Amino acid sequence: MLRSDTKPWSSIAGRLAEQVPAFASSRILVVLLFSATVFVQPVAATPGGLECQPPESLMPLINLLDSLGELAFLAGVSIGTIGFLFAGISLMVPGEDWNRRGKKVAKNVFIGVILLLSANMIVSYLITQMGGTIC
Repeated sequence: MLRSDTKPWSSIAGRLAEQVPAFASSRILVVLLFSATVFVQPVAATPGGLECQPPESLMPLINLLDSLGELAFLAGVSIGTIGFLFAGISLMVPGEDWNRRGKKVAKNVFIGVILLLSANMIVSYLITQMGGTIC
C-alpha cells in the first residue's frame, strides 16, 4: 500500500524534473539574448571609427553584396512571419498533436528571428573586438 501511495508522487516529481530544466534553460537563453542586445550595442557602435574607402573597382561587387544581404534579411523576416502564422493556426486547431506542434514551431521560429535580427549586431561586435573596421 505504501508503494501505491508513492507512485503518483514519483511520477509528478519525474514530470516536474523533466520540465524544470527546459524552462530554466529557455529562461537563461532569453536573459542572455536580452543582455547581449542591451549591453553590447553601445560597444559595437563606433561613431568616430576609422574612415575607410573601398576601391572604385570593387563598388559594384560591394553594392551587389549589400543588396543580397538586404534581400536575405527580408526573406528571413518573411519566413519568420509565415512560421508564426503556421504556429498560430496550429495552436487554434483542436488536438493535442497540433497544439504540441504549434508550440514547437513558435519556439523555433522565435529563436530564428532573434538570431536573424541580432546577426548584424553580433558581426559588428566581433569585428570591432578584433580591431577591424566596417566600411
